[in-house]
Amino acid sequence: MKVYEQNASRFARGGRMKWLTVAALGAVILVGCGTGTNGPKNAISGVFSGDNGLGVTMDLRRWVPDKNGVGGKFESIGSATSDMQGNFELIPDRALVMDYYQLMVSGMTPMVIIMDSTMHVHIQAEIPDGGFIANATISGSKAASEVHEYYAHAMPMQTTLSMLRGTMQRTKDKEKMQDLSDRAAQKKIEADSWAKQFIKEHPGSPALLGPLEHLEPRANAGLFAEVLDATEAQLRDGAFHKALSTATKGAQSARNNTRERVVRKGNGANPPRPVKNSRYGVGDEAPDISMQDPDGNTRRLSDLRGKVVLVDFWASWCGPCRRENPNVVRAYQQFNAQGFEVFSVSLDQNADRWKAAIAMDGLNWPNHVCDLKGWQNEAARAYGVSSIPHALLVDQNGTIAATHLRGPALAAKLNELLR
Repeated sequence: MKVYEQNASRFARGGRMKWLTVAALGAVILVGCGTGTNGPKNAISGVFSGDNGLGVTMDLRRWVPDKNGVGGKFESIGSATSDMQGNFELIPDRALVMDYYQLMVSGMTPMVIIMDSTMHVHIQAEIPDGGFIANATISGSKAASEVHEYYAHAMPMQTTLSMLRGTMQRTKDKEKMQDLSDRAAQKKIEADSWAKQFIKEHPGSPALLGPLEHLEPRANAGLFAEVLDATEAQLRDGAFHKALSTATKGAQSARNNTRERVVRKGNGANPPRPVKNSRYGVGDEAPDISMQDPDGNTRRLSDLRGKVVLVDFWASWCGPCRRENPNVVRAYQQFNAQGFEVFSVSLDQNADRWKAAIAMDGLNWPNHVCDLKGWQNEAARAYGVSSIPHALLVDQNGTIAATHLRGPALAAKLNELLR
């Protein structure tokens, strides 16, 4: 859910969490883990500084999921107004279960609060003109300080990433679009690295559901399961933990369905056939490839076991392949020292053109192979390749970790696998 929106949206869209989502220019999450500071339990108090925090109204909201647990809407459960010194106290109209709640200040600046009815959360913060609250002091909870630390670092990166993606959608200049794409990919790498670092350094904290909103559930299924399991005892009665669990299961189901998807012909009487380039998918062991390089030496994919390898099917005559090559070159330059290799399989029939394209495009890795059989290339037939460019990313154990990677998606996945 984008926290600036007044209406609720779906929890998951395209594999991303979108509920109390601070990724939409968000929020500070406040966590109460003990009995709280001085003041009544089941209450929030604080002092807002700056002109935007004086005499302003605020509304506390809880998320009410729909029947399928994915969509839903916000429901107000209490409101308050700060005085002209910025002091306020908000008492909800019901006892709170341990969960994530949204505090909307002036109808436009959100904060996310994790608490239950045994706690009193106290906030000292300057309300900015826009964006997110970067400097807040939260009393009575170590977890509150931890989660503020996460968002203080994460939100500038998420804001920049959103702006880059928005500009990409508006530009028609291919060169500018490529530059924006590269910058967005790098920013995504930085944001994901920080989210994973925070999770690693704060095991079991309720604040860890925040970083999950910034990570892809399909690509980080193990990490999602670990965090959701570690926080279940504290947050299982709340809507947010349930929503993330439901969305994560949905993403895993979609991944499985993609692997099993087939295209039927006619009335279905004919045997199903795999969809394009999908004989092997994520989770399958990559079949070995043994073929000669431009110098006549035999190169084997299995010799690269222990490395992360991009198996890249291409050809000198393939325009889209040649346009994608600069992205592969950048990835190789950036990640080769960390254990990344490229295994290029050409569907060429002319050796001279194949070799010239390697030199012209600066494909300066050693693993280039081709049997000069064009579309009858043995490796392409074994993998079920029916169109190019086509690439599969193979992990250190020889298992396919991703397919159909392009541009920024390749860099983001490599960053994940090579951490």
